[in-house]
Amino acid sequence: MSFLGCFLPCLFGDAADDTPIKTTTTDHHIASNIVTAILTSPTTIDLHKTVNEQVTTTGWGWTDSLVQAILQGLTAAVSAGAALARPAADALKKAKDAAVGFAKEHPVYTTLIALGILFVLLPWVLEVLGFGEVGVTPGSWAARWQSTYEGYVPKGALFGYFQRLGAKWHWFP
Repeated sequence: MSFLGCFLPCLFGDAADDTPIKTTTTDHHIASNIVTAILTSPTTIDLHKTVNEQVTTTGWGWTDSLVQAILQGLTAAVSAGAALARPAADALKKAKDAAVGFAKEHPVYTTLIALGILFVLLPWVLEVLGFGEVGVTPGSWAARWQSTYEGYVPKGALFGYFQRLGAKWHWFP
């Protein structure tokens, strides 16, 4: 671009220059770190901190070449995600079909597996429902169920059985 060509867009508001911006290896490295942070940061505070640290390491701040490298990285990430969507859906369908086929061919094994999973998850489910180790959790589903008995839980009621399991069968810390 000529010397005069640099000033004319400033004076007359000409459209943006279409010449590609050349990025450096440092820009690609920083852009890679920023794109990774965008895709993996658990909170916006962490993302903001990471981006600020990465941009200030250049000493130049935000440059056109850095922004261009970040845009290329995000475009590549979106393209890769779109390219993986179809194979992931196919894999999920194959896994579902295999599980249904196994269940039909081996109903006894499937029942034993389901009971084993229930046995492992039951203490957690009881606690989530409100049947805790020290009693019914206030405000929980179990507390609402207990209120239907109006202060008297009959002997042999299912509620009493679940409460006993919740109090005795506590495996998780």
